[in-house]
Amino acid sequence: MFPRLRRQSSSPVRPLSQSIRETSIPTRNPKNDVTPQVYLGHGRALIQDGASSPVRRVNTPPPLGDSFVGSVPAEPITSPSKHAAKRQRLFQRWNTLLPTLFHAYMELMRITNNLREACGLNLESERCNCCRNARELTLKIVRFEKFESIRLWASDCRPAALQLINSGLFPCAPVYPSLAVDIRMLDFVTRLFLRISPNHTAWCGTVEDFLRCQGYRLEGKDPLRRRFGNTLQWFNSLQASCEAYVTGLLNDTRHSLRDGVEEDDSGVGKRQGTIPRSRLECSEEVESEDRDTNVDETGSRKRKRPDDHESRRTDLLSRPSDYLRSRCPICFGGEFDPEKDRLTSDVIVCLDACFTQRHNSQPRDPARQHPDSFFIPQSEVDAVESRVEEARTQAAHATKKPKTSNEQDTEDDELEDGMLVSKSVLDLCGNSFKAAREFLAKVIPKGCDVTALMALLCRHDRPLWVVNMTTPGERQHYAIALLEKLFENIPPFMHVGVLYDIGCHLERSCLKWGLLEEHMDNLVFAISVFHAFGHQWACQLIYHPRKCEGFGLSDGEGAERLWHGIQHLIAYTRIAGYHLRVYTLDMQLHFVNGENLLKMGTWAQRKYKSLCTKRAENKIELAESGKPLSLLRKEWHDQVQTQTRPLPSQSKNKGKVVVEECLRLRRSQSALEKRVKLLQDIIANPNALDYEVASAEVDLPRVLEDYNKLTDKLRRKENALGVSEKRQIHHLGKSPYVNKAMNARALKTRLCERVRSRKFELDRVERSYRKQRSERQLNEHIEDSVKRRDPGIQQLAQKYNKLVKEMKNLIVLRRAPRNAIAPAPIDVSELFKLDIADELWQDIGLDFDEVELGQTAPPPWLADDKVRQGIRAMLELDRCEEEEERLAVERKAMQSWLKEEWNVLKCTIEGTDDADVLHQLELRRKHLCRLCVLWVDALKDFEEEWDEDWGPSVEELEVAREVENSSAVEVMEYEGGDTAFEREIDPVLTEQLETVALSDEYRKSQIDFIDVDL
Repeated sequence: MFPRLRRQSSSPVRPLSQSIRETSIPTRNPKNDVTPQVYLGHGRALIQDGASSPVRRVNTPPPLGDSFVGSVPAEPITSPSKHAAKRQRLFQRWNTLLPTLFHAYMELMRITNNLREACGLNLESERCNCCRNARELTLKIVRFEKFESIRLWASDCRPAALQLINSGLFPCAPVYPSLAVDIRMLDFVTRLFLRISPNHTAWCGTVEDFLRCQGYRLEGKDPLRRRFGNTLQWFNSLQASCEAYVTGLLNDTRHSLRDGVEEDDSGVGKRQGTIPRSRLECSEEVESEDRDTNVDETGSRKRKRPDDHESRRTDLLSRPSDYLRSRCPICFGGEFDPEKDRLTSDVIVCLDACFTQRHNSQPRDPARQHPDSFFIPQSEVDAVESRVEEARTQAAHATKKPKTSNEQDTEDDELEDGMLVSKSVLDLCGNSFKAAREFLAKVIPKGCDVTALMALLCRHDRPLWVVNMTTPGERQHYAIALLEKLFENIPPFMHVGVLYDIGCHLERSCLKWGLLEEHMDNLVFAISVFHAFGHQWACQLIYHPRKCEGFGLSDGEGAERLWHGIQHLIAYTRIAGYHLRVYTLDMQLHFVNGENLLKMGTWAQRKYKSLCTKRAENKIELAESGKPLSLLRKEWHDQVQTQTRPLPSQSKNKGKVVVEECLRLRRSQSALEKRVKLLQDIIANPNALDYEVASAEVDLPRVLEDYNKLTDKLRRKENALGVSEKRQIHHLGKSPYVNKAMNARALKTRLCERVRSRKFELDRVERSYRKQRSERQLNEHIEDSVKRRDPGIQQLAQKYNKLVKEMKNLIVLRRAPRNAIAPAPIDVSELFKLDIADELWQDIGLDFDEVELGQTAPPPWLADDKVRQGIRAMLELDRCEEEEERLAVERKAMQSWLKEEWNVLKCTIEGTDDADVLHQLELRRKHLCRLCVLWVDALKDFEEEWDEDWGPSVEELEVAREVENSSAVEVMEYEGGDTAFEREIDPVLTEQLETVALSDEYRKSQIDFIDVDL
């Protein structure tokens, strides 16, 4: 509660620091400037003594005169704290300094052979006379084996940071550093923190304790942690910026080669000699061109008109962008020709959110951004959210029509426009998943400015884009933003398969609200494998990737594996600064992609062996079924059509609706009967014209067919009501028995379908014979998902039994039609045994018009075990064939991408005259050779014939293979003696001395011999 404002300052209960007094508005005193709480008339105001604020405030001029009585002054402007302003200035200085350190860092890496060799100190020991700002600095040096202290002179022409990098050190501050760390240690810690949770406190404490045991110590309490953290942070920025710079040079060469432009004397080489400012700004502050977007920042659905460069890059895109090709060379590195036969889906991606990757609310740190970030800017996400809300609002207004109570009561299940699954099934799927309920909080948003991460990955578990989620629930606009970003970076003819936990609901929303409207023809939605068993069986028939054409053996669970791989960052990123968290995640995602790329050959090999095993097993299953493929495909089509059709629902006017339907059918029957009689009279009339007779002869068979179909349908409807006489049906419109019978019929139809679906879902578990751990876990997950829906099925049976009991009571009270028979109740305890004699399958008292006329036996896909076995094997074989075809395409893409990268690298090396840049390009060359060796050795088991040219020569591959498969160590030889002394002396002199010593020894022995003789 705020303290009560009083005119007198004396208060017996309020502390002096919170007392309020009335005063006249004084002149502004900068030393004692207090903001009034309330402005009174005649220049008076109420102020609070001792009022303090955690931040400095700039007071606005107070209102004067009686006209401002009771008015509230403008809100004070809050200025940043001293600490925040200091951090911002430090951030700007680092951004200015880093571009000047590129050459020094690359030169250091070349001279020291990537830090393998030690680097001596290269510091200025004398004052620079050409600069005014020369200063002498004393720094502490942190190395693995010791602490050191050095002095140096820094100036504008020789900054301290530049001198330290030339000496193999990196400073903690850009201008006045007090500590520097060995770059070897920084590089080691960077690689370590990519594999464990970053912990500066633990590392610095370990270093201090380790060196203290050897007699080294830094003065002060916790003297290392804060400065070491700053040093590591900006060293990582320097590394990433240098990497982005070299990548940019390669992309420049790639674009020149693709455009057919030859480099002249002012081409690549001279441009690499001096680093252009535009490249540096792009590497540190500006996103790459591949990440640009033409989404209007205002959130409007109208897109901005792209300029010539963007139009050439997006509208005329003939292959995926350089950004996507760098993210996954296997998916996007191949050739895509719209004139040639391609896969059903050119690429397969998956979506998922992780609500454990949250971030606590806190003041924002300086906006340090990774030069090659995975994150979509928040402004673009907000723009997509605005468009989604606008589309929903417009669609809601366009279709907004209040339904009458009769329409609401008679509304049955139906197929929505464009969907293959009925509305009721989609609603049940939505109730099973929290992700489908957008406004259901999956996390407590209080105290969090980021509630989750959502990622878009390819089927090789390589992240493409990531967004920060700021809502407590899994809103659909995040998935829409990721998919829009994907389509901006691929040609318009490419087709995409999307695996998502709630893919059915995402497609439903896109069709309902017009989202992704221009891309829907290129999209195929499916459900990730592990989440598919939580959906209804009818939904699985359409969206399960093992039943959906084009997805092969892709599982869509790559995001789950990604979240598991970066779970060690949860604690660190939750309390880190906002932009530091994003930067850390970017570094981790780049590391994940790098490690994944090395293992891609092994991944393809494992997938190929898996599909060969599955194919062999299912060929045996298909042979044991003894059914031809043509029959199995027909039965599978019939099964899908039957089990995905809309089901009848209950309503309080169900009987009245059926009666009205019967009356309508009778009127239609009468009209068709008159039409048949008219056509027959025309044909039999000798005076009719020839064209009239010919027309009647053509129309009569079609009208007779319609009449017979309508008559059969009317008979089934009347049998369902239990009446056949025309005079009785008019009296059944308000019959309570007929209404309950129709509702019981609808309930039983739903109940039978739910029980059948349950049986089909558990079929995998019941026929499972493998004992692998993964198979057991999947079976347990299926059983849990299915049994979680058992109470809903039992509730349907209880509702049905209640209606049956009410129907019996109406028969006893003689309020039912004549000769009416009530159906038997269902034993809920025996519901899932599926005995053929169960009351569930008996139609006494209820006639189902869904059963085709004349059909008495159940269809083979339901009753024949061999047919069901054959259908399962057929679907698995189809997916194996798709997977083999996709693996072949991906194998070609790997080779095509590697050949292009090798050609681009060679051209860049040939046009480069900078030794430091050449060293970085040489590292890229060795990396490509290593990739080629790992991929070629892993893919040698593929049966098809492939081109042997991967880019590198045979000799280069042999060298890389020898390096990869052999140890690289320094051999230490020890023969005893003073080896250090022997290395220092001249070997010729040593030989002469040994000869003289031997001669002296011989002479001495001769003298001794003569003395003895004497």
